[in-house]
Amino acid sequence: MDYDPADAPACVRADERMIRACSRVLAVWDGSPSTARDATAHLVAYARGLGRSVDVLWPVGAERRTP
Repeated sequence: MDYDPADAPACVRADERMIRACSRVLAVWDGSPSTARDATAHLVAYARGLGRSVDVLWPVGAERRTP
């Protein structure tokens, strides 16, 4: 699948296409809302909206850090 990795909407479309091809999604996600740089919340909601099984992993003690 061709897409421009510098184009955020193109990346989301590529991710959505991949999710449509899956029956189950494994997401490493802290439950935070989507931002311009992190579309995990959108993709989890998208997968659930398609009726895909979604397993969310966020290990105990893990935390998001700003580089």
